[in-house]
Amino acid sequence: MSMEEQIPVSLSYWQDVRKRFFGNKISIVGLVILVALILAGIIGPFISGWKYDELGSDILVSPGVNGHWFGTDDLGRDVFTRVTFGIRLSLTVAIVVTTISVLVGVTLGGIAGYFGGWVDTLISRFIDTWQVIPFVLIGFAIITVFGSSFWVIVAALVFTGWYSTTRLFRASVMQVKSLEYIEAARATGATTKRIILRHIGPNAIPPIIVVLAFSVAGAILSESVYAFLGVGFREPTPSLGVMISSSRNYLTDKPFVFFIPGSVLVLLTLSIVLIGDGLRDALDPKLRGTK
Repeated sequence: MSMEEQIPVSLSYWQDVRKRFFGNKISIVGLVILVALILAGIIGPFISGWKYDELGSDILVSPGVNGHWFGTDDLGRDVFTRVTFGIRLSLTVAIVVTTISVLVGVTLGGIAGYFGGWVDTLISRFIDTWQVIPFVLIGFAIITVFGSSFWVIVAALVFTGWYSTTRLFRASVMQVKSLEYIEAARATGATTKRIILRHIGPNAIPPIIVVLAFSVAGAILSESVYAFLGVGFREPTPSLGVMISSSRNYLTDKPFVFFIPGSVLVLLTLSIVLIGDGLRDALDPKLRGTK
């Protein structure tokens, strides 16, 4: 058997992962919900007939009245339009945050896991120290000092989310680099760059795929929490957290203003968590060959 054939992450592996994922009914439910919400976020503002910041005379009208499918808020703005824009904003923030966090985590985790020694100790101790500080305080401090613009909120979420990916990828790299085919690659004179990019990287990545899903869900919730507490996006930005926060006073007499964006936020995060669960099961080597 050649050295290339010994690599665990092969075409057949990914075919098996795909088969397991699409054979998981819960994962499919999550995927369907997420696709539906994404489509709503893309086409919703174009079919609603309203602008997200358009003030109207219809104040707190119920869903379905005067062409407002989800009703209006306390300023007469169309809730459906604002919710669809909120889906866009939440997903955009979450994807940008997750992408940057994973790039940072994979880079630092790969360096720590592969080289070990004092490099690993330095990075690991820094993570341990950083992790002690409550993430809410870090986010509050960053947003309070630099404002609540899109990129400041992204930076605040990245600063509080990069270390989990770093620790996971470090552990994955350390496990993979001890395998026999890595030693064989070294024995054949393969360069460090080739070993990392061609042999270790592809085999250490699968656990990160699961982290991607949960990181997206976590970023959506964190952004909403900051907005709800008044330090994230602010009016008239159509953030789901902003809408939930501004509708608290109408929870008893006009509950739809609160529950519609709240339900969308729950469905959005739940769908991504269900997809992450399915990916975790599909990528778990202990489950391979059991069905």
